[in-house]
Amino acid sequence: MTRPLAPRTADGGPDVGLGQPDAASAPIRAALGLALGFASHVLAGLSPFIVAAVIARTALLPGIALVYGLGTASLATLLILPGARQHVREWTSALTSPAWRVAFVSSLAGFLVAGVAFYAGLARSSRVAEYVFLTRLDWIVQAPVAILVLHEPWTGRGLAGAAVALAGGLLIVWTGAVGTSGLTAAVVYVAASSVAYLGASRIARAGGLPGAVALTVWRHIVNTIGFVVLALAMGSADPVRVGAGTIALGMLSASVLLGLFLCRFAALTGVPLWVLSAQAPVQAVVALVASRLTEGAPSAATLVAVLMIVSGEVIVASAQRSMPPTRDTDAPPGNVGVRR
Repeated sequence: MTRPLAPRTADGGPDVGLGQPDAASAPIRAALGLALGFASHVLAGLSPFIVAAVIARTALLPGIALVYGLGTASLATLLILPGARQHVREWTSALTSPAWRVAFVSSLAGFLVAGVAFYAGLARSSRVAEYVFLTRLDWIVQAPVAILVLHEPWTGRGLAGAAVALAGGLLIVWTGAVGTSGLTAAVVYVAASSVAYLGASRIARAGGLPGAVALTVWRHIVNTIGFVVLALAMGSADPVRVGAGTIALGMLSASVLLGLFLCRFAALTGVPLWVLSAQAPVQAVVALVASRLTEGAPSAATLVAVLMIVSGEVIVASAQRSMPPTRDTDAPPGNVGVRR
């Protein structure tokens, strides 16, 4: 049978919040959101190193197009299942409706621009870890934007923890030997990513896990189309040879990206965007650990920054337990159904 995704109010409009948690489930959703957010940032810290290896074996645009193309091929395999196709069809219809079209299109466009800028800067940077530290500034921008624009709930203790963690991230950025390579691309990435997450957080908050899954699928498909078109339009005359090892690395990178997207959007169904932003310095720690194999022991200032990040994360996680559930005043149209 089919049930409406959004209950209707007495005046016929959509009820507040699709799939909103009740008081009993809110702590569980918050804990799961924190765990998924942490996982997404760990994957985001590892992803650039794997993608950089693919780019080194091919070239910038062909390498990224290969990674995203392999991921889309995996999604296409899953969409062979009738239930998966029905789910994506229903949620695509909801997200392209007039009420949600702007948020949906702006998020996908923002993620595409951010992706192009990110990988262009990554290809021009001599050290991957430094570039990861630089691009993490997008989350520092998103934290106040989420509170001021999305009016997300907050607590003084949570903001204090976020400030400590983000200050640790800044300390890593400015005490590491961050050069100017890729700086322009990083600035474009920060701006585009901030726009993208404004729309994505509203969709994930109101749509719950089904909305997060649909957003993951379309973000990957749109990015694939964008990178393939760019690779074909700007390809060099020299042929790119892709061996079995490169394909294996590409599949690993694509799996990490899909897991990253899904974990991040699913996390936004349980925690506010500013809390997810406060977790972002975890990426710097992961990048630091990954680069430790080739760059030697970290400096004293870096160790202090890592301690600040860990302390801030603990404060944010404890403060999140006492926060009220995040509610959205919008929900996708009530005529969209899911099977059960």
